[in-house]
Amino acid sequence: MLILLIVVSGATLWSGSAAAERYSDFSKPELDPTIRDNNVVASGETRTFRLSVQNRHDGSTKMGRGVDSISQIIQSHRINIGAATATSATVQAGDAPLDVRTGQQSLGTIDAGSNRQTAVTVEVDESATPGTYRLPVTVSYSYIFNILPDSDEYVINRNTETTTEYVTVRVEPSTRLAVVDTTGQSLYENAEGTVSVTVRNNGSEVASDATLLMEESSPLRPQSNDISIGRLDPGETAQASFQVGIGEFNTAGNYTAAFRLQYEDENGNTMTSAARTGSVVISPAPMYNLSAETTGLYVDSRGAVAVTVTNTGERTVRDARAVLDPLEPFTLVSSTASIGTLSPGDSGTAHFKLEASDQAIAQTYPLTVTVVHDDAYGNAVESEPQTIDVGVGPESTIQVVDTAQVSAGGTETVTYTIRNIGEETLLDAVARINTNSPFDTDDDTTYVGTLAPGEEATVSYTVSTDGAVTPKTYSLDMSVKYDNALGDTVVTDVSRAPVTVTAGGSGLPFGLSETIIVGAMVPLLLGFGVVYRTDLLSRVR
Repeated sequence: MLILLIVVSGATLWSGSAAAERYSDFSKPELDPTIRDNNVVASGETRTFRLSVQNRHDGSTKMGRGVDSISQIIQSHRINIGAATATSATVQAGDAPLDVRTGQQSLGTIDAGSNRQTAVTVEVDESATPGTYRLPVTVSYSYIFNILPDSDEYVINRNTETTTEYVTVRVEPSTRLAVVDTTGQSLYENAEGTVSVTVRNNGSEVASDATLLMEESSPLRPQSNDISIGRLDPGETAQASFQVGIGEFNTAGNYTAAFRLQYEDENGNTMTSAARTGSVVISPAPMYNLSAETTGLYVDSRGAVAVTVTNTGERTVRDARAVLDPLEPFTLVSSTASIGTLSPGDSGTAHFKLEASDQAIAQTYPLTVTVVHDDAYGNAVESEPQTIDVGVGPESTIQVVDTAQVSAGGTETVTYTIRNIGEETLLDAVARINTNSPFDTDDDTTYVGTLAPGEEATVSYTVSTDGAVTPKTYSLDMSVKYDNALGDTVVTDVSRAPVTVTAGGSGLPFGLSETIIVGAMVPLLLGFGVVYRTDLLSRVR
């Protein structure tokens, strides 16, 4: 016991007469630690409970003579009779199968009849044997031992004391979940795969009507849960599989999967175990390389784009297909094309038909392609969109390279040379003219066959001309209907076919007809008594 001597007023030591007038105040606190919460813990559990230290002193004093002087000292110095000051408490494990994670706790002053509380955390051993255990609690504190008055001087003596008391905890039989093994199948970004887990009851209590739960933890999102495993005896193992979706993540690798066991204990109470974790591997998403080749795609015509998809990732993809997003100036005849199963390094080609409008420009356009495949549960998984370049050629057209000639009022054959000035080969081509006044025809088509870019062909038609037509150069409308490389029928723009009309072929001067000339001369000849030939008159008639 340590006795502190405090001289409050005066500086002299006590004389014999002072000792004869000594008065004592016995105010030693009575400190009692207890656990305020439920003191029941389970094997493998980490638990924080409230430790309360109660001062059971009643606050009364036992004093000798000189009560008035003692009271004055108590009042002037605001002394709390029976108070414990500078109080601290330390909980130890003793022989209990647990570790105390909290060190010495300061509680300050505990007045008589009051208490102070603090938090204490314990971690129970995984293999703790059920039973009741006492935890030593070491409490240190100071208190006023006595007050010694003498005339106008007095001394206050304090003691510092350390005591050990005990609190009780009970380790009850319990079910304790342990994760033995976890594996993942088909786990990659934006897909759904499977997480399989093996668990064991490492506790001392039977788990009845047990259900295994998987908790969500990024990027794992359980799609199925509450897997029933029935009765799980101590030391027994069970297996369960969960359908799990994978969200976005930054890096492929190991990720934590957390599980809990929900069950009925031996008293029929519904219990849930602490979470236990395992690790599963999440793979990168499939990756692809794209290339494109265009066939027969020209302004105002229909063509095809072949998209080659190469699996550059580490995973085989099933039922892969390429999806082409629409974009002006194209109209998609087909937007989705199947590729099939692609193992790592394999390639497949998707074919699309699309039509370039007449507003298109001969240039290269970017088109967006997404590769879609089915995951292990048949869900569609889309890749990141990629861009391919699609080239559009100029509209197919022909040029008439010469000029035909006909006589007015006649029916003649006109001949033209046409040249393919486009970039596309014309297959099974037929050239056609359209006539209007002063021309007419009942022979308006000529078969050409194949006409490659830059190649020429000769076409001819029978054309009738109105006799009253003014001699000059006119033009006919000509177009070519053909099959493109995809077998689609296409018609070129209309081209102008020039034709020159000359005067009729009588040989008379001024272009007048014989009938008009002779009819005008007969009266004149008769007036002069000229004999004329009857065969000429016959011609006039």
